[in-house]
Amino acid sequence: MTEILQKEIDYINRTNSSFIGQKIKEVFYEELNYESEPECWNYSNNIHSVDMNVLLQIENGKLLQIKWDDEFYCYGIGFAEISEIKIRDGINTINVSENSNWKSLIGKTITSIDIYWDESENQEYQTKLGIMLPKGKKQQFKLPLSWKLNFLNEYVFISAFEIDEDGNNYYWADHLTLFFKEDDYLISCKNNLE
Repeated sequence: MTEILQKEIDYINRTNSSFIGQKIKEVFYEELNYESEPECWNYSNNIHSVDMNVLLQIENGKLLQIKWDDEFYCYGIGFAEISEIKIRDGINTINVSENSNWKSLIGKTITSIDIYWDESENQEYQTKLGIMLPKGKKQQFKLPLSWKLNFLNEYVFISAFEIDEDGNNYYWADHLTLFFKEDDYLISCKNNLE
């Protein structure tokens, strides 16, 4: 299933035309409001864990929302251009532009985006006489699981990935994890395969 479909080509072209050549002005994270818990997006110095969205205010005035979505299949990386940051019940919007990882990227040009695709298959099931039986054929699919936003000599990985409190890793998550060091990204990928 390695053939590239028109939908994937359109996604790549749309992503490239929206991000490449742009400079980041500000960065916001949208997190669920856990009233009993403090902000927990700063998983470590070089790993950020975000429940909902990453918002990039671009110097050209556009606001780009990077999110987990189901454009290809749940849960891949997607994005949308939005008109404004809206205050919503149950969501905290946090300006992280002064965080040292983002501060070094503010004002720098996004030179390219590497999109990492995952291929898998899905099987629907039905219950007949109390027995789970396959329904139809297995469906193969491909989804964008991670991005690497490249700047001249720096980068950030953004993945539909979650690290839970016990350190377990989960891909295809309704969550975004950002890695500012490639070694951390590669270790997390390796741990997920074990």
